[in-house]
Amino acid sequence: MMLESGFAPTEPGNESSAIVIDWGLNKNIIEDCQQIFTSSLPEFCKALFQQVDDDIYRLIKASTSEAHRTLLFESMWRFQERHEEIRNKYLHTAPQWFFIEYQLNFQEDLPGVNDEEEEEEFAWSSNKDKLEDEARLSLLDDRQLEENVALTTTITKANQAFARELYALDERFAFMQDKPVASAATMPISPILLANSLRDILDEWDDEVIFRITVYQSLNRVFSRYLKKLYRDTNTLLIKRGILPDLKTNHIRNISYEHQPRQSPASKPQEFNTAVSNMALPEVWYQFQGGSPVIQSTANPTLPVLPRYEVLQTLNQLQASVLSEVDTDQIDWASVQEHLRQQVNQALCLDEKGQPSQRVERNDQQVIEVIFRLFDHILGDDTIPSTIRTLLGRLQIPVLKTAIQDPTFVDNEAHPARQLLDSIASAAIGWRNSSDNPDKSFRKQVQRIVERIVAEYEDDISVFENTLQDFRRYLLAREKAQKIMEQRITQALSGKEQLAVAKHKISEILDSPVLSSSPAAVQEIIYKPWADFLTLILLREGEEGKTWNKATAVTEAVEQYFNPELPDSKRQQLRTSIPGIMKAFQKGLDYISINKAKSHEMLGQLLDAFDQTSQASLREATHEPSSRHPQENAPQAEASPGEADEYTRMVDSLREGSWIRVNNEEKQPPLVCKLVWHSQFTHTMLFVDGNGNKALQIKDMQLAEKMREGKVEILEDTSTPFVTRMLNRMRNAFSPADRDNH
Repeated sequence: MMLESGFAPTEPGNESSAIVIDWGLNKNIIEDCQQIFTSSLPEFCKALFQQVDDDIYRLIKASTSEAHRTLLFESMWRFQERHEEIRNKYLHTAPQWFFIEYQLNFQEDLPGVNDEEEEEEFAWSSNKDKLEDEARLSLLDDRQLEENVALTTTITKANQAFARELYALDERFAFMQDKPVASAATMPISPILLANSLRDILDEWDDEVIFRITVYQSLNRVFSRYLKKLYRDTNTLLIKRGILPDLKTNHIRNISYEHQPRQSPASKPQEFNTAVSNMALPEVWYQFQGGSPVIQSTANPTLPVLPRYEVLQTLNQLQASVLSEVDTDQIDWASVQEHLRQQVNQALCLDEKGQPSQRVERNDQQVIEVIFRLFDHILGDDTIPSTIRTLLGRLQIPVLKTAIQDPTFVDNEAHPARQLLDSIASAAIGWRNSSDNPDKSFRKQVQRIVERIVAEYEDDISVFENTLQDFRRYLLAREKAQKIMEQRITQALSGKEQLAVAKHKISEILDSPVLSSSPAAVQEIIYKPWADFLTLILLREGEEGKTWNKATAVTEAVEQYFNPELPDSKRQQLRTSIPGIMKAFQKGLDYISINKAKSHEMLGQLLDAFDQTSQASLREATHEPSSRHPQENAPQAEASPGEADEYTRMVDSLREGSWIRVNNEEKQPPLVCKLVWHSQFTHTMLFVDGNGNKALQIKDMQLAEKMREGKVEILEDTSTPFVTRMLNRMRNAFSPADRDNH
């Protein structure tokens, strides 16, 4: 596989056609740079091998297919067996780029190509012929195109993440060659050379495509750690050695791909007066919240006050029975909560005949009221699945006890009991308890935590602290697995769309009456291998790439030559460009691994078509219009919408990581899912559930329409800790009318 840079090492015996980089007086400096690079390579290879093993192992754990797991295991074992061989080849090959001899071809003039670029080269040029290996699969296969996209993505991310460092290095290496960057040899430690050197080594073996894609994704992670130090050390060395071109980097910025958290709604000012906002929540609730209280015997001040220790002992007796036998599929949270209120009131204040016999101290009563109202909101939040809400509901008495013992619970976000509730609730958003759900371990994990707290907690807060630590360790592993699943789903969909978009672009370029009525030999090569070559180059370089521009110039030259409206005199003038066109087609066919014999046959027929057309007018030639089109069923870009309303703007403002709630048919729980990808071409939006599985794929305009219909809503405050969010809802429930009445 050739390097995207357009440079390839010369083969032994072919040195005469090579151009050698002459570093001149800077040779010693280059050797020092090479030494920095060479000394860091063993650690780089070690990190890469470890990262590949870790990533493959995560895929194995996440896979539900035995055949898929076996395939991954076998690929991982083969890769491990080749660790030493890969390392040795990389250590031998990569450092040679500092002094390599570059083969520069393709200097023929082509229509639309600047003469100033004669020293440039097509990215596919090479004397290194790997095309004899007919066992190698064609790069035209969609899976291999995905491999190219994965590698290109890794290179692009590294280029953007280290844009400033690379800019400085490009300028300094060009400075040592006494050339402008545009015509200097590629910087020897650029991401493109490092990545393609690895690919050249991997090309020697026939690995599964999914494994190779994983290797390139692992390479991306290793690049993020490795290249920063390498580029910093190399730039530092060059500065010390006096390589100081005039650098103007103000316009260059590094781009981080880490998600930036949205501003927490909790930072917004609360919508109630200063007197209320400065008041502790129990006092606020006691003064303003109406409705039936939990403790109903406070109206009689003559009743004896139940000591706090007896309150706690009584709650201990209720702790194990709360929501222990509830059918989560048929649960009525209001009835359950009312029943529990009656239990607590009877246990604390009523005698055997149901008459008030004692009362709870006022401060304890305020805490009881607040905790029950808090759990009313928790159990009424349908972003949490009913199964998990039931388990959280069993923690009402333990949380109530810890709040009575420690009044800071309500105001202290660092309280371990609050943090445990926050962690469970946040992790439960979007979780689906379906029969085929591979993440049932989450429910089991929460169940173990709840059962431990219910069984062990009396007054020792360390029970909450220990279970919180255990749960956080579990979440760390779970979140890593979910991220891998999300990346796989997103990359699969975006990769398919990139391919479809590229094919659509090629279809537009080749949709020409001239080409469709050209000789059969022209159509055979244009609509088959050349279309595939254009697709691959477009995927790898984009429309700004030099190779893409030169390849499209070749296409335009062919179309112009076979245009029946072109005067014969003009066509004869174009004959001088035929050798360059033929060479371009030769390199294009080589690049996509067309069989040598087939390639020679097609090129021979194409040359015959050129000769025949130059001898006879195309006006007299008759050809059946081709029914073949280079790409079919390519997606069409969505028509631009009309004037945007508030719902369209809301959809456009959604960022990756945003959660929405989709209200399903009656009696069906809502679908809570997170946005992980939004296409700007087809306007497709991809959402995953809390397990990391694909949950919803929808066009943005369709989503806006569902919002208008009230079927979808955006969950704005999911970044706020869950208990804080519920307490804010309680505070915001105090309307101005309520406050005026008090």
